[in-house]
Amino acid sequence: MKRGEMEYAKRMALNSFDEWNDCTGFFDKGTSYYYEVQSVIEDAVKIGIKVALYGINADLDDLDKSDE
Repeated sequence: MKRGEMEYAKRMALNSFDEWNDCTGFFDKGTSYYYEVQSVIEDAVKIGIKVALYGINADLDDLDKSDE
């Protein structure tokens, strides 16, 4: 997977979250909770990509380094 593809997947996931949040108003934009949820979504995208590429037993220890 190319870096641009990972960034695109993250952006699409964050856009979906923003659409949902705009409808529900659950998290106030600009708050620490809002940014924490964004971070969790980005991590979920990275986990999903890694599992899709390497299988369910993929080593997830290096996730924080995968987007450097």
